[in-house]
Amino acid sequence: MSYTEKLLEELERSPELAQRFRKTVENILLNEVLLEQRALRSDFNRLLEEQKKLREDFNREIKLLREDFNKLSEEQKRLREDFVELRADFTKLSEEQKRLREDFNKMLQELTDLRRGYRRLETRIQSLHGAMLAGFGELSKFAGITFEEFSRKFLENYLKAQGVLPKNRYLTKYKIDSEEIDIFCDNPAIVGEVTAYAQSAEEVDKLLKKVELVRGMLTSEPRKYLIVLTAPKEVARSLERLSEENQIELVIGKIV
Repeated sequence: MSYTEKLLEELERSPELAQRFRKTVENILLNEVLLEQRALRSDFNRLLEEQKKLREDFNREIKLLREDFNKLSEEQKRLREDFVELRADFTKLSEEQKRLREDFNKMLQELTDLRRGYRRLETRIQSLHGAMLAGFGELSKFAGITFEEFSRKFLENYLKAQGVLPKNRYLTKYKIDSEEIDIFCDNPAIVGEVTAYAQSAEEVDKLLKKVELVRGMLTSEPRKYLIVLTAPKEVARSLERLSEENQIELVIGKIV
């Protein structure tokens, strides 16, 4: 017979022993329940503490997030203000640019008018020089000098008055390789051709040929002058066009 069977048989024979055994078992079970209850309460308290810590951490994070959000709001406000200010500055710059463009257009128009006025003045001066040249050319016949000599002296006085030719320098006649240059100065470099009547625009070629002859003895590109007492209308137009293309200063006394 096993120990358990013996215990049960003994309990059946002694009800008092069975009663004490039952109380003992109940006490043991009660102690076990109490121990389990304490363990559960301890776990519960630990969970409460953890929950408290979590709530504190959560509140702290919420506070930090709220502070960051407030900072972002302030930064956004400043950015919006800066954007408004930049837009105002851009508008001012656009208006200023518009005014500058208008001023530039006005200045450009004034410059164009001045250039036109200068051209008209230059044309008038050339016409005046031509008229003076024609008149004095006729008078030179009675003064006992040739038209070439008169033109050379006329141009010399004009260039000195303009400050181009120093007072101690003069325009002379120069001969090189059997070619005669009607107007010449090596410093400042000046080369000119004089003709009483221009039958064609070949007068320009004659002048350019003489420039090439003396170019080696000059230190700079010479001023080129072509003085014509009389020229037919069509020839005069060709002379004007070719002179402009070759940077030649042309003076025509009379166009017929």
